[in-house]
Amino acid sequence: MAIGTGLACGPRASHEIIGSMGKFIPVSSFEGGSKVAVRKFGKCAVVGAGISGQWVAELLLEYGAEVTFIDQKNEIQLAEAMDRFKGMPVKWVIGKDVEKGFTGQELIVVSPGVPWTFPGLKKAMKKTPVTGEMELSASLVNVPVIAISGSNGKTTTTGLVGYICRMNRVPVFVGGNIGEPLSRFILSGQKEKAVIVEASSYQLETVKKFRASAAALLNISPDHLDRYIDMAEYFKAKTNILINQTPEDLVVINEDDVLLAHKNTVARRFGFSRRHAPHFGAWVNDGRIIVNIDGREAASRAWDDFKLEGVHNQENVMAAVGLAMSLGIAPQAALDAATTFTPQRHRLELVGEFDEVKYYDDSKGTNVGAVAMALESFNRPVVLIAGGQGKGQDFRLLYKTVREKVRQVILIGEDRDKMESALAGAAPVSLADDMAEAVRQARAAAPRGSVVLLSPACASFDMFRDYKHRGDSFAQEVKRQNR
Repeated sequence: MAIGTGLACGPRASHEIIGSMGKFIPVSSFEGGSKVAVRKFGKCAVVGAGISGQWVAELLLEYGAEVTFIDQKNEIQLAEAMDRFKGMPVKWVIGKDVEKGFTGQELIVVSPGVPWTFPGLKKAMKKTPVTGEMELSASLVNVPVIAISGSNGKTTTTGLVGYICRMNRVPVFVGGNIGEPLSRFILSGQKEKAVIVEASSYQLETVKKFRASAAALLNISPDHLDRYIDMAEYFKAKTNILINQTPEDLVVINEDDVLLAHKNTVARRFGFSRRHAPHFGAWVNDGRIIVNIDGREAASRAWDDFKLEGVHNQENVMAAVGLAMSLGIAPQAALDAATTFTPQRHRLELVGEFDEVKYYDDSKGTNVGAVAMALESFNRPVVLIAGGQGKGQDFRLLYKTVREKVRQVILIGEDRDKMESALAGAAPVSLADDMAEAVRQARAAAPRGSVVLLSPACASFDMFRDYKHRGDSFAQEVKRQNR
């Protein structure tokens, strides 16, 4: 079996995988976006002056637009951003009276995370085109766009695809919802063979023309239900990543996910599973990751060879290999490169082992699906620390997994009472007022040979700056209390 080794780029770029029978199988092609799309809009409003908003504003300015920032923060809170644009043709409509900022605009660019309830936004949308930073930026990219979404695993998979590409000397830009916005890449003038972007549901809400030559949907589980009416609306936002794909493109999809397994797609489908062998895709069998092309094994590698841990990372590796193949990288080369990828911080990160108890930081597990997957990764008793801002989730979805895997649950944060009620009877539950107390209780409850796992199923902003701060606090307490 041979695999295409190159990636053609330009206004019309295409690449192919050679099947196991020597047959060329088209995987994806790309039509470069219009370079003049932004020039049609002289006056553009950017809603939200965070990092993403600032970079897209610079991009709009580069294309000759007049930019108005609209943000409910005050001058003190926006001082750094306002200083960045000093002397440029930028207007600021901030504070309480923001609705007037939409008057006379020809394009509205909404930053990720800005709610649709933002004052005046819905009214303005009725007569003014609305887009997002990712879609607008992607319209100016003339190389293949590889996009990754899902409730969990996006950041790891995005980083892993970039790592596999670099190890195989395929230069790519890695960004989107992880690290640098796509607009910054365009402004930098970098010459890469493809762009790899993590795409959140927030970014995908505004998709109209965005097209990924290869797209991955890793999983769909309840999340951000404080923003969406229900799971159907959340599912629609996530699957917007597929709406403009063609039969020449590639979709990498989790065949074990109940919501995705039967999702109709027009693009060529690379499935991945921990339960069965796909005709074209990857699966886990007898401790090995196996890649099939045309129903025949094309590559494999023992899971023990990888630095990553947990069943969720098996899925991330399989998805990353499929996406890397769309860029002409052989599946065996992709698997081999992935073995040396360093685990992401705060995602099942081992932060210490004391008295034969292992302590894992899974602070990035901010929804029930992530916690269930983390618990499934252990075959030993678990003491679980969870809680925070619940984002409208139904914590009862964790009941069965907690009952099977968890010896003791310790709850912290704003929605700990809701979690306690939802998990009552699944395992003993106790409450802690801070991370120090949570770790003390966990140490007392964890027998030798067990695991203490911080996997909150919640956002962190009630007690911490972000999930990183929460994870660092956990690790510090673990080490301090085990001196």
